[in-house]
Amino acid sequence: MSGVTTARPPPPRPLPPRRADTLATLYQDYASEDPPTPAVAPVNMSRSSTSKSKSSSSTSALKRLSKELANLEDGPSQSCLHLGPPDDSNLFYWEAVLRGPRDHASPYHVGLWLLSIAIPTQYPNAPPKIIFKTPICHPNVHFQTGEICLTLLNGEHWAPSYTIVAVMDAIQQLLSDPGLDSPLNVDIANLWREHDDVGAEGLVRFWTTEKRWQGEGAAGWISEKTKGSGGKLGE
Repeated sequence: MSGVTTARPPPPRPLPPRRADTLATLYQDYASEDPPTPAVAPVNMSRSSTSKSKSSSSTSALKRLSKELANLEDGPSQSCLHLGPPDDSNLFYWEAVLRGPRDHASPYHVGLWLLSIAIPTQYPNAPPKIIFKTPICHPNVHFQTGEICLTLLNGEHWAPSYTIVAVMDAIQQLLSDPGLDSPLNVDIANLWREHDDVGAEGLVRFWTTEKRWQGEGAAGWISEKTKGSGGKLGE
């Protein structure tokens, strides 16, 4: 036995650090660094900016509409029997009662029509949406929906200098000078295209007199308007 060499066991391996110690070290390194910027921060800033922009636009529109309303009180619209918001708490919705053209020869002369005017918060940078609520037979007005085909109301041709009064004047002028190239009411447009003036004017006069606005829609001011006219509106 004295001549036999005994092999020594290998030295023990160093123990790996405990998982808890490793995580603690990583956390300390992470905490010492500047915190990363959240990915959603730019989105929130964008939404806030958009909200402020909309609020500013709405405020500008209200100032403009208030000014136009004040001007109406000083000098009423010549094209309308009535023009303004039915509810003073909402300046973004107006109603108008449009008069017929002054030309006695026009088949639209004796007409009165109620129109709704929805004004966007981007006004006057964007045009109002105006619709005939009283039926009208006209080449440039959709018979069912009351939609109006007028270049002025097209966003591409709209200018911030236009006012609600100016738009109503233009619509009244449209009654006297309809466009037949791109009609919304093809039937009446075709009668004029075919030079059937008797048929066209007869149809227009029927709808202008039989469906003439009689006071529906804008309430409250109607009774005051009719007191001195014997109940005859628009006289």
